[in-house]
Amino acid sequence: MMPKMSTYFALIFTFLSFNVKSQELNTGPWRFELKTEHATIPFIIELHWNKKRLIGKIFNGKEVIVLNEIIVAGKKIKIPLQMYESSLLLTIEKPGYLVGHHVRHNKKPEILTPITGTHGMKERFPGVKSPAEIDLGGRWKMSLRDEHNQESLGIGLFEQKGDYFTGSILTPTGDYRYLEGFVSGRIFEAASFDGVFNYLIKGKITKNGKMTAELLSGSKTIISGEKNAGVILPDAYAQTQVSALDFKFPDLKGHAVTLNDKKFKNKPVIIQFFGSWCPNCIDEMNYLIPWYKNNAGKGIEIVALSFERSLTEIDAKRQLIKVQKKKQVPYTMLLAGATPNDKPMDKIPGLKNFLSFPTMVFLNKKHIVIKVHTGFTGPGTGEFFEKWKMEFEQTVKDLLK
Repeated sequence: MMPKMSTYFALIFTFLSFNVKSQELNTGPWRFELKTEHATIPFIIELHWNKKRLIGKIFNGKEVIVLNEIIVAGKKIKIPLQMYESSLLLTIEKPGYLVGHHVRHNKKPEILTPITGTHGMKERFPGVKSPAEIDLGGRWKMSLRDEHNQESLGIGLFEQKGDYFTGSILTPTGDYRYLEGFVSGRIFEAASFDGVFNYLIKGKITKNGKMTAELLSGSKTIISGEKNAGVILPDAYAQTQVSALDFKFPDLKGHAVTLNDKKFKNKPVIIQFFGSWCPNCIDEMNYLIPWYKNNAGKGIEIVALSFERSLTEIDAKRQLIKVQKKKQVPYTMLLAGATPNDKPMDKIPGLKNFLSFPTMVFLNKKHIVIKVHTGFTGPGTGEFFEKWKMEFEQTVKDLLK
């Protein structure tokens, strides 16, 4: 049933790849519910018409994601989710009510997760709340235990105003980006939706200040924790090792690129292990793009080694070209891997203990490895993001001496 529905949508949008303004589609706020295996994840999209084009905005706490490639064909709506190989395929079942699926197109068969949308609801978590009896604001030391009983350290970074709170969870391999939710009595609940990081967290704080919670999506992670202003993560510069970096991969035009190319001669080079499917990688790229535009004249280069999770190499190249065009990426992008079977440690001799996308490698003018940073502490982590920026600037300054 599901694959047939996806094929039906594909045919509709192949022949109607333009916007037809629907008289039945209400604009304004819509509250959606994504029905995953372990949780129903709520999120808000605000829709409005700009002439004949439908524009959307997803709200994640302090983050606003603009959706400007929406296609409407009669009662059918396709909402591509940023640059990811995923989208929302929806049908107007009746005025003010949408049904459909969140679809991951880079899987065979496609993964379809049910979704519904109700018009006119502005709140992610509607309903009466009890007065907050806890204050989540501050830094929390967390233990995260996944379904395979693997445990890792995390840091909860939350801000609370009344019964409303926002924040993120930082781990040794990256952060969970932006979440927002509510506090009612001693319980709390929050969610995030960006197309990939789609999850619900809910839990409670005991009277002795202990946190018990669950992070829920297609999987379940058990969280325990307590406030700890001094908690830190393992050193991000001591996790992944690269004895030497040597590669030969095609650029977006199919030309083979190596570090011996004239463009990189006698220049420090920053290598970004990247994937367009990775929200933390996109956050890192959003920082690097304007930074490179302002600093390339100083004699430094950036190379993104992209490991895609597409179905084929053709799909992967098409995906990277889409990212380059949409983001106007000014630095070198290379297709290092096309499918999930392509692993960085298989493609890069001398790379050891690769843990996370993104990972950043700093090379000096002689292309000797100086530093390796695992993961990325994005803008949703506040003070940690500011600390990373200062470290990054200082490292580049040292490389340019």
